[in-house]
Amino acid sequence: MNFNYLGEFIMNDDNFQVNRQFLQFKDKNVLIGLKNWEEVEGKIVTIDNFLNTILEYEGNLRVIKGGKIAFISVKD
Repeated sequence: MNFNYLGEFIMNDDNFQVNRQFLQFKDKNVLIGLKNWEEVEGKIVTIDNFLNTILEYEGNLRVIKGGKIAFISVKD
């Protein structure tokens, strides 16, 4: 078993992979619709299997929790 510096158990899963359907959005300009009807445009820096997303827009980074996302659309 492995533990971090706080003594918390951590799993080493070298086989972890992000779903390919989600990876299609990485490094693309997208429009993200949120469940509160807000829309955000930018470039996806990273995304995980829970749709937690880091979006780059106007030179800033924004973290969006996957549970708040209604849709992701690739911009042309």
